[in-house]
Amino acid sequence: MKSVRTITVSLLALGAFVAWAPAAALAATHTVSAGESIQAAIDAAAPGDTVKVNPGDYVGVPAGSSAAAIRITKPLKLIAKSKPSKNVRVRILPDAGNVLKHGILVEPANPGDPDVDGVMIKGFTVEGFPKNGIWLRYVNNFKIQGNESINNLENGIWPTLSANGSVKKNVAYGSEDAALWVEASENVRVLKNELHSSPTGLEITISKNITVMKNDVHHNTVGIGLYHPAAAGLPPLQPLSENGYWTIKKNHVYNNNAPNTAPPGSLSGALPPGGGILVLGVDNVEVSKNTIENNSYFGIAMIDYCFAVDGTPFDCVTNPPEVADTAPDNNQIFGNTLVGNGTTAPPGYPAINADIVALLGTNNCFSDNTFMTSTFFPAPVEC
Repeated sequence: MKSVRTITVSLLALGAFVAWAPAAALAATHTVSAGESIQAAIDAAAPGDTVKVNPGDYVGVPAGSSAAAIRITKPLKLIAKSKPSKNVRVRILPDAGNVLKHGILVEPANPGDPDVDGVMIKGFTVEGFPKNGIWLRYVNNFKIQGNESINNLENGIWPTLSANGSVKKNVAYGSEDAALWVEASENVRVLKNELHSSPTGLEITISKNITVMKNDVHHNTVGIGLYHPAAAGLPPLQPLSENGYWTIKKNHVYNNNAPNTAPPGSLSGALPPGGGILVLGVDNVEVSKNTIENNSYFGIAMIDYCFAVDGTPFDCVTNPPEVADTAPDNNQIFGNTLVGNGTTAPPGYPAINADIVALLGTNNCFSDNTFMTSTFFPAPVEC
């Protein structure tokens, strides 16, 4: 005989299904073909609907005040029927006059509206926009999966002011800032992406609970940049203890020796070529079980933001940061394999080149890393 508890749970589950079923049944699928408007289909869709897009090139058309080729302001799934292995793609391209600055933008319809809750963007190639490829702001419960960001000049994929999402199996390259940037966001997973040919392959700033695993990061100026709040365009989370708790694990970070193409005068423009993973004045970070190879300046560098490099923006005398705490603290570096890093210092930068470089900071620890060369100050402490 079933227990009263089992019967009660079953009835509750049945009630939940019955309550959910009508809403699910009402969700519709809209299909867009080449020559038709993706934006029109999105505008016509109800919250929770799916918009599927057939292969072809879709050129953005300026409309109203939107600065994006595609703007999403409601929960929905936007899915491209692409097959990159067969060179079959859905490409989002800018207008001829470059009026549209962004490829795909997800945001609330009006300033102050609730966050957009529940968005999937899958399978698109977004190419050649003057600013961002795929940009999310004020978005909750999102999935950005299987997209390509190509030569979008500011950032490739950029979730900011968002939470509870994943960025998975995307390819991003050819930006002048970051191929992928997670900023001012919480509970985001960055998984199995390929990020290359940008000043920073993957950048994280002023965020909490970020997991970065099994990404392929190569041929950037710096592979993975974990940057002090001074590198962000937004104020840090408050209190400051809310920032951090980033896990960088099982990534392959290699050959990040590209010349820096970022505009001069910015932090991005001051990054030295040849960096694997740069922990720049941030706290509560785990860097573990990564394979870091052939980055000519350093494999892992953990340094104070105010470590002066010839008057660049890292110099806090000439460019004081808004957040006074600039030392990297409470970080754990363990189980990494480092090979062939730190062979050459770039012109104008100090000769700190090594597999592992750790300068200043407190309560940081290092254990079970495999490497040839290192520079530590103070002396390392085991985890």
